[in-house]
Amino acid sequence: MSVDPWATLSDERLLKYKVFDVRKTTRRSPRTGEDIGFFVIDTLDWVNVVAFTPEHELLMIRQYRHGSRDVTLEIPGGVVHEGEDLALAAMRELREETGYRAERVVRIGSVSPNPALFTNACATYLAEGCQPDGELIQDPGEDIEVVRVPWVEVERMVGRGEISHALVVAGLYFYRLHAAPR
Repeated sequence: MSVDPWATLSDERLLKYKVFDVRKTTRRSPRTGEDIGFFVIDTLDWVNVVAFTPEHELLMIRQYRHGSRDVTLEIPGGVVHEGEDLALAAMRELREETGYRAERVVRIGSVSPNPALFTNACATYLAEGCQPDGELIQDPGEDIEVVRVPWVEVERMVGRGEISHALVVAGLYFYRLHAAPR
């Protein structure tokens, strides 16, 4: 059996917010011919940054997340502004959220955050040779603490659930694939 795309019968924007739109879309199943309604979230692409100091410490951030109602440990990242180059967005997010700048960045992977609901992608960049470059530039809705974690601790932290953000874990996995001997 092959799986085919579903025909879109209607699209209605229900909510427009500064970082996403919510739509109700009706699509027809090519298998059953049934018309079914779905909710879709349109949002800009995101970037995550696996950033290392010269001492091979991973730059991470602690921040409160309203969805989980918890303080999480994450890698820097955020929204790519419309028309912004992904690598430049990665460097900007790194600088804003950690106060560090990178000597070089390279794209190491990309995922679809949740293709059942979201229309965007999240690219992961490796940033090496990161050096302090001033104060953090936090949005009003952010309270960030920068944490330097030796790489040898990171996998244990994931295993213990100290690092649990799915996109962060995916980004760390992309780094492992990138760094693995070929």
